[in-house]
Amino acid sequence: MALNHETPDRTPVDLGGRQTTLSIVAYRALLKHLGYEDLPVNVMSNVWQTVFVDERILERFAVDCRHIRPASKGTENSEKSDETLAEANVFTDQWGIKRQIDGDYANIIHHPLSQATLEDLDSFNWPDPSDDYDYTQLKKQALALHSDNQFALVGCMGSPGNIFEQSWYLRDFQNFLMDLAADKDFAHALMRRILDIRKKNADLFLKEVGEYIDVFQLADDLAMQNASLMSPQMYKEMIKPYLTELIDHVKQLTGAKIYYHSCGSVVGLLDDLVDAGVEILNPVQVTATGMESDQLKKRFGDRLSFWGAIDTFKVLPSGTPADVEKEVRTRINDLSVNGGYVMGPVHNIQSDVPAENIIAMYEAAQKQGYN
Repeated sequence: MALNHETPDRTPVDLGGRQTTLSIVAYRALLKHLGYEDLPVNVMSNVWQTVFVDERILERFAVDCRHIRPASKGTENSEKSDETLAEANVFTDQWGIKRQIDGDYANIIHHPLSQATLEDLDSFNWPDPSDDYDYTQLKKQALALHSDNQFALVGCMGSPGNIFEQSWYLRDFQNFLMDLAADKDFAHALMRRILDIRKKNADLFLKEVGEYIDVFQLADDLAMQNASLMSPQMYKEMIKPYLTELIDHVKQLTGAKIYYHSCGSVVGLLDDLVDAGVEILNPVQVTATGMESDQLKKRFGDRLSFWGAIDTFKVLPSGTPADVEKEVRTRINDLSVNGGYVMGPVHNIQSDVPAENIIAMYEAAQKQGYN
């Protein structure tokens, strides 16, 4: 109902998804605080140092979503313990990108295409989603949850579905921004390769679960704190056509709503994102320039739903539980009018967020409902 811009009985909430989960360190602290230290810590992503949230925690916080994603066969392998994964410290992902674990993140230390020419793209060892992810158990899991009909099913196809970010991960940030302006043939060729891989990933995933999921996740960070990373004109010319093609492809395979994650001040690109087919914006970084929740609702609330919005920059890490409750009330009041809001944190909860504030966030949502 919320995503159809209708008013449900209370604010739906999310926890445990690709951009709405916890870091390994934060999750351990939460388990200890709740007296659940016996629960395993299963890693969702070694790249992002995040975890799968146990069903007992989801039930305790009355979480309305369950996330469907394929198991990774490689660097995001959740079957290993977090200690085993963390021991490596430095690892190379399926794209040949080398990363080093440092605190809550695994930072890039080698971009394999930083010196590449257009001709080098033909000989690069491109990943194959059929080799990287195991799709064999997805249909059984999705069908069971769909039949139970208690939760919204959110589909993550394994990869984030990003095109711009994946390009600079491979190329180096400065190099790829230069490509967008001065070597457009290279930029287009690189993004075309990535898009084709994303489309294959979507095919494999949605063949199994497309008829069962309610939401399909894509992501691509396009902005910084104060502005987008490129001009709206540059975005419209160079990036938007690839996202539009990917969303058009996905919509042929599922009726799920299109959820799109971009951190930062993305407000200047929202018209183009909506035009490309985006229906849900995450994480709604309310501390970024132009991202005030009441103004976003006023300008885009008839065309977009909002997912997230509970401030992880100041309130969750540094506020009191009372501050968190006030924050939850504010975002619900701003964003939930006539539906269109799913509450959750602005991106994954990091190690600086006290367990008391995580609990306060979800308890406040249960108390608040709709005004």
